[in-house]
Amino acid sequence: MATMILLPTSTSGHTSHWVAVGESTHHEALESDDGDTSYVKCSANGRRLDLGFADPSVAVGDIASIDSVRFLSSGRSTHRTTASTVSMIYIDPLGNALETVSYDTSPSTFETINGTARASSDGSGTDWTYANLEDLSIRLTKTDTVEVRLSYFAMEVTYTEAVTDNATFFGANF
Repeated sequence: MATMILLPTSTSGHTSHWVAVGESTHHEALESDDGDTSYVKCSANGRRLDLGFADPSVAVGDIASIDSVRFLSSGRSTHRTTASTVSMIYIDPLGNALETVSYDTSPSTFETINGTARASSDGSGTDWTYANLEDLSIRLTKTDTVEVRLSYFAMEVTYTEAVTDNATFFGANF
């Protein structure tokens, strides 16, 4: 099984409530897990940030099947005693379950929280397609008023590589 990472390339939603720090755009602030160097932050309940992702780095013909998709994240609460929560839901393709994550209290340490590996694109058994990956987007919604900082957010795709025939070289198969 092989893996590829899709980084965010676009953002929309309540971008004025999700503030990019250390980079000029929200998606750039989420591309690397570099702690307080660059991140997005939000403390307003109910505010959303929609993320679009890069197209797959592997050609469609090199993928036999897409086995699962999940989010990878690094974040922290800025409060010393209260965790900060964010809900994540796929908005394209629709149908995958909502996941709410709680970043523990830590004034200086970011924690890694990864989502559930989703084996189907809609939560009911429909296989992931290459087109799903090309259009993949997810919505982050702040669910309380304790500030959260997210330093990294990406999508991890596990897939089975396509088997290719051996090349014929000077009349012999290798």
